[in-house]
Amino acid sequence: MQLSAIREQFPGLAQPTVLLDNAGGSQLPACVIDAAADYMRRSYVQLGADYDISRAATATVAAAHAFAEKCFNAGEGRAILGSSTTALVHTIANAYADAHAAGRLGGRDRIVVSTAGHEANIWPWLRLRSRGLDVVEWHPRPNGDGSWSLDTEALRGLLGPRALLVAFPHVSNILGDIWDAAEVTRVAHQFGARVCIDGVAYAPHRAIDVRELACDWYVYSLYKVFGPHMGAMYGSLEALAPLEGPNHPFIRKDDVPYKFEPGGVSHEGCAMIVGSSRYFRALAGDAPDDRAAIVGAYRRIERLEHELADRLLTFLRGAPGVKIHGGPVASATRVCTIAFSKPGRSSRQIAQALNARGLAVRFGHFYSKRLVERIGLDPDDGVVRASPLHYNTPEEIDRLIAALRELL
Repeated sequence: MQLSAIREQFPGLAQPTVLLDNAGGSQLPACVIDAAADYMRRSYVQLGADYDISRAATATVAAAHAFAEKCFNAGEGRAILGSSTTALVHTIANAYADAHAAGRLGGRDRIVVSTAGHEANIWPWLRLRSRGLDVVEWHPRPNGDGSWSLDTEALRGLLGPRALLVAFPHVSNILGDIWDAAEVTRVAHQFGARVCIDGVAYAPHRAIDVRELACDWYVYSLYKVFGPHMGAMYGSLEALAPLEGPNHPFIRKDDVPYKFEPGGVSHEGCAMIVGSSRYFRALAGDAPDDRAAIVGAYRRIERLEHELADRLLTFLRGAPGVKIHGGPVASATRVCTIAFSKPGRSSRQIAQALNARGLAVRFGHFYSKRLVERIGLDPDDGVVRASPLHYNTPEEIDRLIAALRELL
C-alpha cells in the first residue's frame, strides 16, 4: 500500500492542520470508525443471552480479546481490556496489594519502579507504600548525548530475596529510545521478581512480542494504535495465579479476563478493536493470519517512520542551541517520537507558535514529570514534542522544519 493510499484510510487527515501530536493519540482508520457505528446499529445489546443479536455481541467482545492477544503474541497468557493503561495498572497494582495482605506472595513485598516513564506505570505502584509494600524508585542514567539508559547494575542493587515486581517503560514517551526490555526482564527474573512493562510509547511503532520478551505483564493504549480509547494488558498465567481481580465476588477467580474487567468492557470499543485488525491486514498486504498481518504491518510502519525521524533529527542536530532529548540519530532502536528544548527559550512559546502555523505539536512533561525534572527542565514548560506516525508525509516534516528554522 502506497503512502497516499494509507492516508486515504484516515478521514482525520483530510484537513489543513498537520497532525504531529500522535503520541497523545493516533487518528482512526475509516474501518475502525465504521465498525463502531455498525455495532451500535446492529448489535447494541447485552452479552450472554441466547438470542441471535446477543450472541453476535458476545462474539464481538471475544474477538476483540483474541485480536489483542495476537497483538501481544500472548501464547498461553491473557489479554485484559480496560478504559485506559492507567486504569489497568491500578487494577493489577491493587490486586497485588490484596494478595500481599492475604499472604499469597510468599513473603515478597519489594516493588522497584522506574522513574523514566509515564506516571501510569509509576504512581499505581508508589501508592502501595500505604498498603504495606516496600516500593523503591529506580532512576535512569544519562548517556551524555541526550539519551538515557535503564541502569541494570543499579537495578541489581535494588533487588533481593524479597523482590516482587519491577515496573518500567519499553520506550519513554519523551526520549523515544527503545530500551532493552528483555534484558531488564532477565535481571528481574534472576531475583524471582515479575515485570510490568509500559509499552504505550512502543506499540504504535513496533510489533509487541511478549513471548520474546518473556515478560509477565505488558500494557499499552489502544487509542494510540489506531483503535478506541481503551487500554490492553497482557498477563502471563503464572503472574495471574496469585492475584484475584476486583469484579464481583460471585465471579470465579479463574474467570480471566472477566474477573479483571469490572462492569465489563466497552462493547463498541471491542468492535473497533476488531475493526483495527482490518487495517493491519490492509497495511501488510496478503497475510495468512492476524499475527502475520501485525508483523508485516509494523515492518511497513518502521520503514516509513525511519525517513520521517531521520529528516527531523538531522535538522535538529544542526539547529544552533537546540537540545535533543533522546537519541540524536534515527535508528532501529529509536521510535519517531522526538522531543527537544532550547535553553533560554520557552517550549510553550515554540509549540504555540507552531500551532499558529497549523502544525499540531505540544509542549510540557507529557505525564513523565519525574523524568523531565531529572533532565533538569521545568516540567510546566518541559519539552517540545513532535510525534509523527507512518501516515505522516516527508513534506509535512519539511513544513515543520521550515517553521522551526524561522522560529529557532
